Amino acid sequence: MTTRRCLPGIMATALLLAGCGSNRSATTPPTAADQSMSGMSMARGQTMPSTPRATSAAPQGPSATAQMVCGDDIRAKVNLALGLKTPAPVQSSYQDHLYTCTYRLPVGPLVLSVQQSTSKITAAAYFNAVRRELTPTTPLKGLGERASATVTGTVIVIKDNLTLRVDATALPTVFGTQKQKRTDLAYEMASAVLGCWTGDE
Repeated sequence: MTTRRCLPGIMATALLLAGCGSNRSATTPPTAADQSMSGMSMARGQTMPSTPRATSAAPQGPSATAQMVCGDDIRAKVNLALGLKTPAPVQSSYQDHLYTCTYRLPVGPLVLSVQQSTSKITAAAYFNAVRRELTPTTPLKGLGERASATVTGTVIVIKDNLTLRVDATALPTVFGTQKQKRTDLAYEMASAVLGCWTGDE
């Protein structure tokens, strides 16, 4: 499998290589503290109670970094990579510290997900478990701290306490007028997200 070959027109296009901004379409769900404070009224002389700190080390919602997979920058890059005339519809969800963004492409769904672990150690354990689940995989160099890919179109990358998974397996093996490969698309989208996370683009 040629993991580093760029999709035609992707790496050569300046817009696709443009840096990622902070503008995001997704929003962070309100925390339990936010919800409990809403609609509160105070009597005369009563002071507002301080917001309680989270007692768990687990994230209360998807981080801004995780939400980048569904943000405007990555959406634009998906549309550009596939030469879409109209933006692809997206659907996002967050459950059990896993933020998922599904791009409803004309040829099938492209799924980008980010697992938020509580530490680098638990992130490494999660990454290893997913890699075993996807076996056989091929290690990818130069992408995140560790990365692996499958011949069917999945790329997983770990960076700090985040594990990125790009799943293009529901797409045709080769598609589009430029004969794009889903394995190449998965790699390019993983690379684009890592560029946003590290600011290397």
